Amino acid sequence: MKRLAVFGATLALSGCAQINHTMPEEKVIVKSHTYDLSFDDAWVRAVDWFADHNVTIEKIEKTSGLITAKYMIRDNDMNLDCGHFNVTGTTHGANISKSGSLNVTVRNRGENKSRVNVNFFGEYQLTANDAWDGRLIRSNGHCVSNGQMEKSILNYIAD
Repeated sequence: MKRLAVFGATLALSGCAQINHTMPEEKVIVKSHTYDLSFDDAWVRAVDWFADHNVTIEKIEKTSGLITAKYMIRDNDMNLDCGHFNVTGTTHGANISKSGSLNVTVRNRGENKSRVNVNFFGEYQLTANDAWDGRLIRSNGHCVSNGQMEKSILNYIAD
């Protein structure tokens, strides 16, 4: 009888979904650059990056030099590091979606000098169904940029 109880408890525990998540490490990345461009020229190039990359602008304020956007990232995209996931006890594995927020500021630094700063950060949402009882399980958290988005924008403005 005791063996049966231990077996039942082991079976119940092994059937439950588990999510083990290792947080991403913050990376040192280049987020800003000063260009030999007028404010207007740097501004136009920054806005053009959004248009050329099909990123919808949420807020644009030329007087303050601010452009913001929500940017949807596909699961296989390499712009965000959300850490490492080990998901067990689920039916069909887990679905992980990532989304990023992007803001760009352009500042006048004198005649024909402008400074552009790029901030990109994100979050993930993991969903899966528990193999034991089919219930939906969720996990969400923060992701960090790996520097590729910032590099893309800063290089675009430089060209």
